Amino acid sequence: MVRISRRGALALLGGGGVLAGLAATGGARALAAAGPPEVRPPLPRARLLDADEPLRAGRAVFSGGQEGFGYNGGIPGPTIRLRNGDAFARRVENLMDQPTTVHWHGLVAPQDMDGQPHDEIAAGSGRDYAFPIRQRAGLNWYHPHPHGTTAAQAWYGLAGFFVIEDEEEAALGLPSGDQELFLVIRDAQSAAGGMFGYVADIAGTEGEVPMVNGVAWPRTTLARGFARLRILNGANARVFRLRSQAALTVIGNDGGLIDTPQPVDEIEMAPGERVDVLMDLRGFEPGATVGLNCNAAGWPMLEIEVTEGPETGWEIPGHLSEIETLVHSGEPDRTFVFQENERINGEVYEMNRIDFIVPFGAVERWRFASARGAPHPIHVHGAHFQVLEGTVPNGGVRAVRPWERGWKDTVNVRTHETVDVLVRFDVYEGRYLLHCHKLEHEDHGMMMNFVVSRNPDEARKRAELERLYGPICFSEA
Repeated sequence: MVRISRRGALALLGGGGVLAGLAATGGARALAAAGPPEVRPPLPRARLLDADEPLRAGRAVFSGGQEGFGYNGGIPGPTIRLRNGDAFARRVENLMDQPTTVHWHGLVAPQDMDGQPHDEIAAGSGRDYAFPIRQRAGLNWYHPHPHGTTAAQAWYGLAGFFVIEDEEEAALGLPSGDQELFLVIRDAQSAAGGMFGYVADIAGTEGEVPMVNGVAWPRTTLARGFARLRILNGANARVFRLRSQAALTVIGNDGGLIDTPQPVDEIEMAPGERVDVLMDLRGFEPGATVGLNCNAAGWPMLEIEVTEGPETGWEIPGHLSEIETLVHSGEPDRTFVFQENERINGEVYEMNRIDFIVPFGAVERWRFASARGAPHPIHVHGAHFQVLEGTVPNGGVRAVRPWERGWKDTVNVRTHETVDVLVRFDVYEGRYLLHCHKLEHEDHGMMMNFVVSRNPDEARKRAELERLYGPICFSEA
């Protein structure tokens, strides 16, 4: 385990402003690491970002009193909600005393709008983002992506939802309003005296306290009938295995709705993944409680009290979405081996190195292989992909899991597994990223730059020149 010293953490987090505040919280603000309190705190619901409100990264306070970082003072930050075809335009301001970026995870954006490590927003400055929304309905999110400090900034609270809607989804009449919960699940560390802190582990930092929407062990209410739970794993490294006493049906994931509903007993979620789940509360009497629990850790994370609700007669549709099937008949075009805590194919990330070139519009088959240091949740910028079968250590087949159907942008690869995906970049040319979304792995170099181009040979030559001499401007002949 690699540990950041208290002095190092204070320097990282702005001269001690955050951690010094944490050290002063004590007693009543301590995290309940042993288990849920007798009276659980209420579950917060993120507000919507106002129409002309800038997105501001700065100090924030968790509901338990622990200081951290947040967008617009919230943990999670305010939700951005748009429709396919809308234009997104927003100013992002960095009120912290360290650089940051904002990556729009799951959104297909131009290179200079993607929020990559190359495009830091300096402390005390801002940046304007603007690009069209050209994708189907789904749950996306925004989070920091500065190279080397993503893990700490995310751990202390920087995250928010970015929701896209469209007509296909609206026609299904899915639960909405009070029956639609947006949940970011993660964990936290309870340091000496029960105070909130961060001890970095290069293998992936985990904590012993679950948090939902920035609150440890919360409670909420839902009416009898169906509820829609839209869940993001916003943890640095923890893989959750979710289960409930109520019946769960997966209807969507990273890339939006899947083709048909998938009843499940358990859902495995790695960092960066999202699932869209219907919870069936029709069989519970008002006053009953059900939970959203993590089997892997034995945590009763969220307590839900069932209340009286109207009989709507609504049922889960048998068909949810039309999804194009990508086709590729050959062997993998590329293989990426994720090794230990910092390498892909033996290489550690370099900001100015382009590792490979992808032809614009071509369907490619990529193979992700985990050598050591797994699990590796593998995330691709600039496009969505479709998960195919893979292999497991005993030579058997790694099947596509119910929550991996349709379109994805992050897929979890366990120890000594392989997973194949089909991917097509057909919206923008430019530089994008492939990386492990275990944030300490990402910070230590488990990333690659690649370029999407209609002219791969020219892009390859330019990449080599820029590796040697830095960015080059080409004039038109």
